[in-house]
Amino acid sequence: MTKSKLLIAFLCPLFFSCGQPETEVIALVGDEKITTAELRDFAERREKRAIRVGTAIPDTSDPLQQLIARRLLLLEARSVGMATDTVFVRRLERQRRDAVIESYLERQVDAKIVVTAEDILQEYYDANWNRGLKFIYSARATKAAAVEGLAAEKSILSLPGYVLKGQVNEQVADELFALPVGSISPALPVPIKADTVFVAFKVLDEKRVPLIAVRQLIERHLRSRIGAKMDRALGISLSDKHAIGTAKDNPSNLRKFDSSSVGPDSARISDLYYAAGLQSGIDEEPELQAKLRTIAEDVLLSYYLEQIDVTPAEARSYFTRHPNQFPAYEATTITEIVVHNRKLAQDLRLAITRGADPDLLVPIFSQDVGASTGRVKLSPYTMPSMRYERAKGMEINAIGGPIEWAGKFSVFVVVDKAREGGQWDRASQRRAERLAKEEKERRHVDALRQKFSVRILAKRP
Repeated sequence: MTKSKLLIAFLCPLFFSCGQPETEVIALVGDEKITTAELRDFAERREKRAIRVGTAIPDTSDPLQQLIARRLLLLEARSVGMATDTVFVRRLERQRRDAVIESYLERQVDAKIVVTAEDILQEYYDANWNRGLKFIYSARATKAAAVEGLAAEKSILSLPGYVLKGQVNEQVADELFALPVGSISPALPVPIKADTVFVAFKVLDEKRVPLIAVRQLIERHLRSRIGAKMDRALGISLSDKHAIGTAKDNPSNLRKFDSSSVGPDSARISDLYYAAGLQSGIDEEPELQAKLRTIAEDVLLSYYLEQIDVTPAEARSYFTRHPNQFPAYEATTITEIVVHNRKLAQDLRLAITRGADPDLLVPIFSQDVGASTGRVKLSPYTMPSMRYERAKGMEINAIGGPIEWAGKFSVFVVVDKAREGGQWDRASQRRAERLAKEEKERRHVDALRQKFSVRILAKRP
């Protein structure tokens, strides 16, 4: 049973019946009504993480109590005049603008992207998605050394299995998968932490990859590429119209205008997208209006909760009163490679066992590396917790994984360990500030229940 079905199963007996009218008032918060429809909408948005819940709102399985807490905070924010505060108004306008642009682009670009079976088949052959490669590689400080080392087969590394194009990061994939069997690539620059090394590849063998194995990857790649082209074309088109319209108002500018010179000035293009979205009337449509109302509430809620501050003394007091929440632990730093295929993860682990540098494998294979370059510091508070639980008992240089989480597979090497926690330091201070603020916010919600009357009108079974 899906989460949404479980949620409906929970909500149905909670109130009068599943046939309860959508406009039925089930609770009153001050003078504000909560209807069945509003509760259902809130519960669905909460499941999709499309609405702010936050630490001030009780972590409970009862969505009604969460919605009541949210209403209490919003009532108080409005009663103290925060809805007219200039900071809030500025933030709301930015969020509103982003939502209009997003909806406009979804309609003008995303909804118009068409990827046919013929497109996928052509890309499958033309861009070498039909090849699985077995290769070796050499990494050196210079291009010449990388190529020479590979040609002489000195200190070369390899994976035991065949690799698909979608399993290698784009910075090397096109070059590597265009190579015939037996040939050596030019040395390609690959960032490793603060440095850049040069990597040369030699293809040893290939096998045919069936279309079904890479079809989704190809379609995602094509949609991204087509969308980027359409986005740019739309921006240039709007720039042309704007420039020509301006030039008509001032004919001397018309002779100076050259549409071929229009570049992707992101700030100017965003202005044009926003203006075009408003001109199309998209902001007046019910779906976006509902989204904008939620955005306005979320921005107000966030801004209001920012005002609930914690002093250094309050943070230190929280640390003293809750020693069990600040236990000593062994922080474990790892170099992590995250991929979307279990077999590839197993091959990467074996390659590391045979001497491959995990720092080099990260930029070639790891998905969604971001700014960490694969280096991750794990603690009991790192999510998902299974990585820390697996790594904490391992020695330095030990290899872990594959660990499956969020549809991905993690292989890692332990690179450092340090005793942390259990004492007042910068890390525990930050944690104490966050936990003390959460406690303060929850107490504030409890106080608001006394200030504004809360009545639940629906009968419980």
